[in-house]
Amino acid sequence: MPKNWWSMWKASRSSLVKRKSKFLFLSLPHYLTFALGMAFCPQAHSGQTNVAYFAGGCFWCTEAVFQRAPGVTSVVSGYMQRAETIQITFDPSKTSYDKLLNLFWRAHDPTEVDSQGPDTGKQYRSAIFYVDEQQRAAAEKSKGQAQKSYSKAIATEITRAASFRPAPENHQNFCRKNPNNPYVRQIIEPKLQKLGLKKP
Repeated sequence: MPKNWWSMWKASRSSLVKRKSKFLFLSLPHYLTFALGMAFCPQAHSGQTNVAYFAGGCFWCTEAVFQRAPGVTSVVSGYMQRAETIQITFDPSKTSYDKLLNLFWRAHDPTEVDSQGPDTGKQYRSAIFYVDEQQRAAAEKSKGQAQKSYSKAIATEITRAASFRPAPENHQNFCRKNPNNPYVRQIIEPKLQKLGLKKP
């Protein structure tokens, strides 16, 4: 055995440790991406079918509508794929995804392109973000049925949900917090009355 075997072994081990460290360092972003995806991407939790994501113009309106829908337990205003979107959590024993879809079509004009009433821009487009194939199929079927009520083509996009980002606190529960706001009185309240929902 050569006299410098100890030095040779240490050098070999040091090289191996460096290679392993480099591998772990380069792999870390991928592990982080996977972890963040599990945490923030709805499709990663496809079994959670009691959550729905709708975009139908200003989220102040859609939030107010679905907060008053039977069976809905919570509504959060936010953003998904650059659209003002609401995250709806509902009790499957009291309502269904199909019933929420039906209210969605009635709560706004789905034939408008990149706008809704006085609000104009891509962020106000009509969209349904599905979390699994069951929701996608239900949304497509519901869209076909809703189209019979409109002479113009429905512009609503149906696409897989991505990460959802809640809006700042001042946008949450806007209608309830600001009952005298002109937008609430002129836009939201008449819509709630038309839909037969309780006033704020």
